[in-house]
Amino acid sequence: MKPILILSIVVVCFVNPSLAQDASLIYNKTVNSTVTIITDDGSQGSGFFVAPNIIATNYHVMEGATKASCYLNNSDTEYKIDGYVGIDKSVDLILLKVSTLNKPAIKLAVTTASIGQKVYVIGSPRGLPATISDGIISGMRDFEGNKLLQMTASISPGSSGGPVLNSNGELLGISVSQLTEGQNLNFAIPKSYLQILLDFKKNTPTALSTLIPSEKPKKEAPNSYSASIIGKPIRIGSIEVAQNHFPIAMKWNEAVKACMDLGNGWRLPTIDELVFLHKNKDEIGGFLSFHFWSNDESEKSGYALEMHFYGWGQKIQCNKDDTNHVRAVRSL
Repeated sequence: MKPILILSIVVVCFVNPSLAQDASLIYNKTVNSTVTIITDDGSQGSGFFVAPNIIATNYHVMEGATKASCYLNNSDTEYKIDGYVGIDKSVDLILLKVSTLNKPAIKLAVTTASIGQKVYVIGSPRGLPATISDGIISGMRDFEGNKLLQMTASISPGSSGGPVLNSNGELLGISVSQLTEGQNLNFAIPKSYLQILLDFKKNTPTALSTLIPSEKPKKEAPNSYSASIIGKPIRIGSIEVAQNHFPIAMKWNEAVKACMDLGNGWRLPTIDELVFLHKNKDEIGGFLSFHFWSNDESEKSGYALEMHFYGWGQKIQCNKDDTNHVRAVRSL
């Protein structure tokens, strides 16, 4: 009986590894369906094909852009993005049309993600295209009614919009954000939200420029319209909030100065105050789906903390030379 028992063990050891695809196989299977996205306002993100000529990514990657292009993650060739054929700002998703590209779509997984499940992420963190990382689904979270997958797979700025894949190279979610205050606290949008958007996508693309308000404010010096910014301040907690945000996006140093130029103790909010404002944004009013600067500098040289005011809200590090929106506060 011993030879039979030994043979059985050997067979099991050789069969099990063949049942799962490792990172290199998943990478080779899906990388040709992923892209790096560059917009005319300097934003960069990731994306992937979900249908012929259709790329999915995060809305915040495209917010503020009037033109954009993409690169396949295995090529230097630039392809113009025609416009969008589906959008849902509340869950931070957009579908882009690229008529000159036709790549295989990444198949949506039949099953939903489960805690402990192995996952793989492909994206362009910090502008490094076709980067793959792996981890597990570490939790299911609810942020103001929106579901998110928490995962340990590494993502960084630039990864937004990239696919989160299971061990068969099928889509479980879309990379969206990270919490910089902890270790491996990364989040993805579940594929179910993308499926809904796909069901309602249009055939004819809408120009990206329509994402920008038709009435653009004049670029005046910030302190030349102090009264219209402050308006009737809203008192909440231990601070007052200016009635309106500045009508132009600014670099961090410009934002700090613009708030100080309002006088009478007006300033940029701290990151904790921004979190508080986000929780009470409906009561305060006037907050649109913008990125807002905080007064807090990052430990990383040349960076400061900002917060996204779409959906559930996210805190991230941002280069001080990037432009974000500004809402002034002052202590009571």
